[in-house]
Amino acid sequence: MFALLIALQVASAQPAPVLVPVVQPPGRIAKILKKSDGRSQATAYRVRSVREEYEILRVFGLEPGVQSLTIGSNNKPYDRIEAKNPKTGETVELWFDISSFYGLGF
Repeated sequence: MFALLIALQVASAQPAPVLVPVVQPPGRIAKILKKSDGRSQATAYRVRSVREEYEILRVFGLEPGVQSLTIGSNNKPYDRIEAKNPKTGETVELWFDISSFYGLGF
């Protein structure tokens, strides 16, 4: 029974949607996108501002949804944004390392 439950969970897991830029990313954003994929805390996009977070969403043609602040096990602050592709309806979760500006009184 337990093995069947695990098999069902694995079979129902869907791969994360592939993110393809819909517009040419500006210089700094292009560099950020080359360094990581933003799919987890470990591979979070390292940004310098909230504006950069939204520029990345725009590059992928995503609409922002729920945004939450998370403090990772490494004590780093992260923004996690659930974003939606308006063309496909798919939802993707993106992670942003905001340690470079978090708590600086923006």
